Amino acid sequence: RHGQPVWALSGHKNGARGAAALILEYLPPLRRLQLEVRSDELNAADALVSAINKSWAPHAQALSEIELVMCPPHVLLGRVRDRAGAAFRVGAQNVGEAVGPLDAGTGVTTAGLLRAVGAEWVVLGHSDRRNVFGETDALLASKAHACLAAGLAVNLTVGETRAQREAGVAIETVLQQVAAMAERVDAGEWARVVIAYEPVWAVGDGATPCTPEETQRVHSEIRSWLKSHAGTEAASKCRLVYTGSVNATNCGAYAVLPDVDGFVVGRAGLEASALLEICQILVRCKNGGLTA
Repeated sequence: RHGQPVWALSGHKNGARGAAALILEYLPPLRRLQLEVRSDELNAADALVSAINKSWAPHAQALSEIELVMCPPHVLLGRVRDRAGAAFRVGAQNVGEAVGPLDAGTGVTTAGLLRAVGAEWVVLGHSDRRNVFGETDALLASKAHACLAAGLAVNLTVGETRAQREAGVAIETVLQQVAAMAERVDAGEWARVVIAYEPVWAVGDGATPCTPEETQRVHSEIRSWLKSHAGTEAASKCRLVYTGSVNATNCGAYAVLPDVDGFVVGRAGLEASALLEICQILVRCKNGGLTA
């Protein structure tokens, strides 16, 4: 998963969550899915974007509740923005470095630079950034603040390792990560924030997905914390998405959950047809057309 492009998509059925988030205001119901794809070659990235554009076009009206944000590595941001259909957004996989400062220095990619090349979203706190590069809750909160101030929307990834889960501190760990960012988010900014729950132990080759029941429990804890500590509007506007070995076969069991507003999809989204199927299932579930 290291260095691969990321694609994202999200929302919620006919409710306030995501209603004013970053796409046109006349599209209140949004869904979020973040799709991560492996592609180091420019022609492979171009081909995937082209395939997504082509597969999406005949279903555009039915998928109008979907917000799809393509988040490639920095060097491909402009290229993907130029080739992605107008219905899609583009975001970055990170901002700044694993240490401060965030606003200057040789090699530092700032929030302003990301905006300048067409990015509208930024992914923060992925388990690679936390556990490999050592990015702390405090640093990620500063990054979130800088991105929101620059006009970018933020996808913050939170989640516990296997050791933390086995030690019985999974919920405590996740809420600590949420709390650190929440301190730097203003009341009116929550519509531009998505929190992605990534149980680290459920990601990767051969991993066992978190059960839908446990996923709902964690998401409900996050939503309740937001309501108690950031306010009812924050809990309503902020979208919560799940990431952890999601595919077209199992996504319906998660999409029907009341506190799951979308997904992060990895290997299952390597083909445009698979992505389309996941999107269609997500829409049907949120509109009552499918049950687990």
